[in-house]
Parts: sequence; C-alpha cells; structure tokens
Amino acid sequence: MNRAFLPLSCILLAFVASAQQIDLNGQDYKELQFPLTEADTKAPFFYFNDEWIPGANIQTVPPEQIQGAQIKDDEYGNRSVFLTVSQETLDKIKADSKKKFINLDPICEFPGGNGNLIEWIKENIHIPSSLEGHVRVIAGMTIMPDGTVTDAKIIKPSTNDDANQEALRLVNALPKFNVKYCTPHKAPLRYLLPITFTSPGTILIR
Repeated sequence: MNRAFLPLSCILLAFVASAQQIDLNGQDYKELQFPLTEADTKAPFFYFNDEWIPGANIQTVPPEQIQGAQIKDDEYGNRSVFLTVSQETLDKIKADSKKKFINLDPICEFPGGNGNLIEWIKENIHIPSSLEGHVRVIAGMTIMPDGTVTDAKIIKPSTNDDANQEALRLVNALPKFNVKYCTPHKAPLRYLLPITFTSPGTILIR
C-alpha cells in the first residue's frame, strides 16, 4: 500500500484501552496505550477461522464461543492469535464489522509522543549563520515498518541553501518512530515535516 505524503501533525489519534488480556508466549496482551510504546507496536493480530476481519479482536467474541486458539506467525510474519469459532459466530463477526466505521490507518508516533518531536528538533537544530529573517523548508521522509526513518528529501526548498541542508540533516538524524499497524500488511509510510527557521535561533513547526 503506497501512501501519499501526509503532514506529521495529522497522525495523532485517540484510543480507548480495554482490559481483556490473552497470554502471548508468557506475556499478557493488552490494548495499546498512549503515548505509543515499543510493546504496543508488537501487539498481535487476531484471525477468526484463518481470516483477519477489520476491527475484530479477542473481545469481539464471548469466551464461551471460542472453540480453540493458537499462536503463530501469519503470512506477513506477524505474531498472531488464530481463533476457531463456529460459522454462525464468524458470520456475525463479519456482519458487525461491516456496520462499523473502522479507522485502519497506521499510528505513527515520535518516541514518547509526537509533542516530543518539537523539543527534539529545538535541541538538535543548528540555525545557519547565513539566515536573515525566516524561511520555511518542507522535508519528506519515509518511515519503515520498524520505525526507521529513510529516504529523506527536500520537497519544497527555501531560498536559503544552508537551511535546506540543515533540514535534511535533521530528518536523517531522527530516531526510530513507534508504528502501530491496524492491518496485517505493513507498508512504509511517507510524511511531510514542515520546518520554519527564524533568526536568531527560534524554530516553529506547523
């Protein structure tokens, strides 16, 4: 799935955590909390009779309707929980899924929360000595499924070449992001990062 460039400010989502758990290789599985942690990014996917259904998980089915459970990797290499249910139960799960609006967009977050991205840039920015006034640079980047930032490029340069190069350096220096996929197929994500340089040393991110 190729995604168009999206502003990084648009990737914040609200989630409600729930309490039901399942043991996964000795570790309790819990719904993700925010800010996103590395453990959240490794939460398992749930399959019903070998079929992944959007929005369906262990809490979708009453425990007494689960006929069996197995933990193994799915075809994409995700650690997953395969549940066996009756055909009647499976049909109901599918019907309920179709009635709901389910946001399947990945959740991509700077370590500790996206608010920390601004602080990280403030701490690592080098304002070019050649800068007078303010300029805006729009950089692009690809975030891989493991959170690694790659393919940094300038999408819309400013009139100051030093600021353009500094924006590129910053993007290349970004730490790994935490990425939570809501579908089993995990594709790289592409985002825009607008950076405004203002002399003598202030930076604003919109």
